[in-house]
Amino acid sequence: MLKRLGGLLIILNLVCFAHAEEQVLELKNLGNSQITYAGFVLNQDKKIHTKAVGAGATRELRRVYNSYDDKMNMFAYAWIIDSKTRRLVWRMDIDNTEKEGRSKWTRVFDDDLFMKKGAYEIYFSFISPRFSGLDGGFITFGDILKKIFSGSGKMSLNEDDWMIRLTGADEIKDKYTVKKEIKILKEKALVDLSNMRDGDKKTRGIQLSKAAEVTVYGIAEGFKREMYDYGWIVDARTRKKIWSMKESESEDAGGAAKNRLFRENLKLKPGEYLFYFKTDDSHSYEEWNSNPPYDPFFWGMVIWPAGKGFDPKTVKEYSEKSEKPLVSITRVGDYAYREKRLRISKHSLIRIFAIGEGRSGRMYDYGWISNMDDGDVVWKMRYSKTEHAGGADKNRMFNDVIELDKGDYLVHFQSDDSHSYEDWNAAPPDEPEKWGISVYAVGNQTFAKEISGKSKDKKKILARLVRVGDEERLRKQFRLEKTTRVRIYCLGEGDEDEMYDYGWLEDMDSGDRIWKMRYRNTRPAGGADKNRIEEKILTLKPGMYRVHYRSDDSHSYRHWNESPPRDKENWGITIYKIDE
Repeated sequence: MLKRLGGLLIILNLVCFAHAEEQVLELKNLGNSQITYAGFVLNQDKKIHTKAVGAGATRELRRVYNSYDDKMNMFAYAWIIDSKTRRLVWRMDIDNTEKEGRSKWTRVFDDDLFMKKGAYEIYFSFISPRFSGLDGGFITFGDILKKIFSGSGKMSLNEDDWMIRLTGADEIKDKYTVKKEIKILKEKALVDLSNMRDGDKKTRGIQLSKAAEVTVYGIAEGFKREMYDYGWIVDARTRKKIWSMKESESEDAGGAAKNRLFRENLKLKPGEYLFYFKTDDSHSYEEWNSNPPYDPFFWGMVIWPAGKGFDPKTVKEYSEKSEKPLVSITRVGDYAYREKRLRISKHSLIRIFAIGEGRSGRMYDYGWISNMDDGDVVWKMRYSKTEHAGGADKNRMFNDVIELDKGDYLVHFQSDDSHSYEDWNAAPPDEPEKWGISVYAVGNQTFAKEISGKSKDKKKILARLVRVGDEERLRKQFRLEKTTRVRIYCLGEGDEDEMYDYGWLEDMDSGDRIWKMRYRNTRPAGGADKNRIEEKILTLKPGMYRVHYRSDDSHSYRHWNESPPRDKENWGITIYKIDE
């Protein structure tokens, strides 16, 4: 048989012949192959003799140093799994093999295996080993020195000797038959997101007319509480994530430490569900960069009915429907502040979907909603109310429904100087394009909408002194023809009950100072603690007014000596007219 892999033509010999009633399965010429496989059947419980020649170190790893390490410490070896349960039955390891021949890496297994009646798959893998430390790793310190100083550090592996011979099976299956049977098995699944390749993302949806119990079977990539290739399940109606692959809840899938196994039963209520799986740019069914899992053809996620009595008529395909947000601030980059206005014409329910960065109980990229009339924050993305958003632990997600009264609101999002849609410094979330905040109507409500209001904003602004630099003394006046309610929005610098950058308002007719930004009336504005904000509602009689703003010699717009505030573009003072 011929196999083409990475442009190389590799010869695999599967020998199948009979001596009386026993058959022999033999795989050889294995030195250039990532994975070779075949299958066999036993009609009764019996012993089968197995001889396998592979390669590895002289002892198992005492400690796994990185995600590429295989604790078994072999890099050319065979294993057997049960075709029905997909569970490991046997594999070559350091304990059940012995060193043989001239190469210090050659390991040989030669013994009887007692196996139950059933169908099995046998695999042989060779992945070029990499340096893994001095404690039993594949490449020794001496090998490295030899390569550096003499250029002759090539390992002598004796690949031509690698093989596996299994004697005593009742039926032998070649790799094409095995692959066909795996395909048939997957066709029985409700959802098949397997055979995932590098940089891949797949989605499938189903609609259940009755409650059902399902089995989630998945093999993915993760290490030290982070997942790199992984799947998750979403309730399509609420967009709630009801299940996801978490490294801390996984099992060893065999091979490299980063191969993780998920096998779990879930009870699903009637409804619509979306199933997702995504991979990063390496180590997948397409090509393994370290030892593969024991069940390589199931890299991804498969959903089967659990137990007997499942009625396939209760399942239909479901296509994801695009839901248009009322307000969307997404794909937010580093050091950004963005806001949009939202008008609620009647007491309403809205759903907020926000993804940002947070750790140790604190959010660094996050959203919030404020009331435009009085500046009060009516909702804020707090770490304690978020859940994992996939990828790195610090990716946090809020997805829930809140109530808002009639009124005009500002939807805000603030990011810090790292880990954003612009440039991830750790694994991105499941939905990276939604980094930010989106607001949706609940059900068929039509009481809310985004208002761009640029022309209206200009009419509402009575005075604006913003983007204030160091050592500035600014002022601006305005006239009111009738009694008017106004909103003062002022950002400045202050600490320990003293303000350094601040604004005030005076009545030009009487000369009275009718408002001043005082530290005790401010609240944190985001970024450094000294960034302060005050929002005030006043009722002003007809007349002339003057707005002032003063800054000191440091920490101002584009001259920050500590982290800037969330709304750095409005550093200064703005006075708005409030519609009655």
